[in-house]
Amino acid sequence: MLPAFSSPTSLLGLQLKLAIGENWRPTGYVGASWLNVAISFTNYTITIAKATAQMNTDGEFLSLTPTFNSYLASPVVVYNAPLVIPANAFQADGGLTGVHSFTTLATFSTPFVIDPGDSLVVQVRHTGYGVAGTPLNAFFATAPFSNGAVDAISATSGANAAVPNAFSSPYIFNFVIPEPAALSLLAPALPLLGRRRKA
Repeated sequence: MLPAFSSPTSLLGLQLKLAIGENWRPTGYVGASWLNVAISFTNYTITIAKATAQMNTDGEFLSLTPTFNSYLASPVVVYNAPLVIPANAFQADGGLTGVHSFTTLATFSTPFVIDPGDSLVVQVRHTGYGVAGTPLNAFFATAPFSNGAVDAISATSGANAAVPNAFSSPYIFNFVIPEPAALSLLAPALPLLGRRRKA
């Protein structure tokens, strides 16, 4: 569930942050930010939906058997376009042990309106990246798996995968909303940024 709010709210974008302290840093990577070079996705699609009635009853993903779409009620594609993440986009500004700042990954072309009390499912599909000089993959802030709480499921089998093949720790991210605040959410992102191919 999202934090409580009293009226319908538009979700305008998605933000991520690096894992706490030095936990984000890939082996051999030097620097106080990630990435060291820009990376490009030919296509990056973010879909937000309300959780299905069954998911609300169960409180989580229970199986790898259903299709991805079986978890989505009234889905809205909020971003569907190429995506470039510039060099040094994510700052490790929390120091050796602190929490780092959020950085906007994508600004939605179509806002998603969430009503008080809604539970959400976020689906991310992308074509992957792979170019000369591509940096090692950093680790973003995540939460451990917890029964009856938020999960993440993913697929690594290719761009046309319809069913998940793995459970993963969900990302912690912010939704950008109209001022003066932003909503934080443990993200059941599908699949994980930079570590999975299009589901």
